[in-house]
Amino acid sequence: SHGTRCAGEVAAARDNNVCGVGVAYNSKIAGIRMLDQPYMTDLIEANSMGHEPDLIDIYSASWGPTDDGKTVDGPRNATMRAIVRGVNEGRRGLGNIYVWASGDGGSD
Repeated sequence: SHGTRCAGEVAAARDNNVCGVGVAYNSKIAGIRMLDQPYMTDLIEANSMGHEPDLIDIYSASWGPTDDGKTVDGPRNATMRAIVRGVNEGRRGLGNIYVWASGDGGSD
């Protein structure tokens, strides 16, 4: 699935004879269900970005606004607060790392 492939970019083992290595190889991954809702809200996204901040080191997000090369969007207030709290306090004060995929929605 899409989420599994994205998680592999982070956690794929080194020396795996598959020609790839994750940026944080030997890490463990966890799935946070967020997109099964009929619609996305700031609270749903904030709860996902703030889930278990002392157990999760890296949040890899592979969703975003419409990928049409024109739409620009970002986190709303509660989500931004959750991310800032994670960066400043997560991992017992070391800070969580948040990464997002970028799209290829340009016309060329």
